[in-house]
Amino acid sequence: SQLVENDPLVMEAVEELKRYSSNPDMRELERRHKLWKLEYYSGLEAAKEEGEVKGKAEGKTEALLRILARQQGAVPETLAERVRAITDIGKLDELFDLAFDCGSLEEFGKHLP
Repeated sequence: SQLVENDPLVMEAVEELKRYSSNPDMRELERRHKLWKLEYYSGLEAAKEEGEVKGKAEGKTEALLRILARQQGAVPETLAERVRAITDIGKLDELFDLAFDCGSLEEFGKHLP
């Protein structure tokens, strides 16, 4: 309270805040602004998480294709495209195991969607 009473700028700001908060239209605008910020930042967080999952899937996909190439030889582009279309991390993990155990690229391809 001493700060408010001793500083004219602070007193003016407090008075402006009182006028602002007593106005229902201004309170509604503030509420909408807060809601917008919440939705905006939630959307950013969701996009970030989606990007991380997508990046992880792309990394696993390329590693999987390298393993197949080392185990089985050149991977045909049609098969590589089918592998790159998979975005489910769990499915990619299953395919990793299969890449080490399968006898051929044809056998591996039978397990692709």
